[in-house]
Amino acid sequence: MAVTGVFLTGCSKQTYYQVYQTLPNNAEQCQMKDGYLTHEDANCIVRYFFFAQEGDAGFWITNKTDSVMYVDLTESFFVLNGNANDYYKAREWTQTKSQTTASSKKEKGKKSVDVSSTASSTSTNATSSTERSIVVVPPHATKYVSEYHILSAVSELCGVKDTPRKGKSAGTSFTQETSPVTFGNYITYKIGVHGKKVHVDDNFYVSQIINVNKGSMFETVREKDACGKEKGEKVERMLYSTADRFFLTYKK
Repeated sequence: MAVTGVFLTGCSKQTYYQVYQTLPNNAEQCQMKDGYLTHEDANCIVRYFFFAQEGDAGFWITNKTDSVMYVDLTESFFVLNGNANDYYKAREWTQTKSQTTASSKKEKGKKSVDVSSTASSTSTNATSSTERSIVVVPPHATKYVSEYHILSAVSELCGVKDTPRKGKSAGTSFTQETSPVTFGNYITYKIGVHGKKVHVDDNFYVSQIINVNKGSMFETVREKDACGKEKGEKVERMLYSTADRFFLTYKK
């Protein structure tokens, strides 16, 4: 049994990480600020933080004005490798609630013995809601809009080791023209009900993909309190955790 256990352990697959480094197509338009990729115009601030499993394509939008902002999802899209994906899907949801009511009564049985009986009834209420096509952002407030991941499948890298050892990450780099993954958000908004439509067009490309051993993906650090003092507890923290990166996992 001991020998069998060792053999099975040796054959088990290990987890690896594929880390994607991104760059904006227009570095002057979208820059790193306060830990976020940030695009700012006269009316709003749009922030991105891609770092998540498969990449978070969503965005935070902040209304800088004193008027209400209206983000039109019917004219807003997530674009991946040239294919546009709608943010507005005209979905409907139904929520059902059931309630059971019980009642009892006493009846005279034989030999003047009281007999109790219980009856119950169940009622069901259904509430429907429809997806809104407009995201309303109050003055000087922020809302988060999310619908898509950036990428769901691991990329095959020619000539790159897919089972790297710890400390031996392997990968390849791309230019904007040769990148296998391009993506971005096209956002339409207006300030005030009768305001003119404004478009935010942020585009990015993957500039590097590396395969990383699980042992090289994490580091152990001590937690800190709100004042920056170390608490003493040790926790694992993911490396490469920046707004302009995301990752996928695979087993080999």
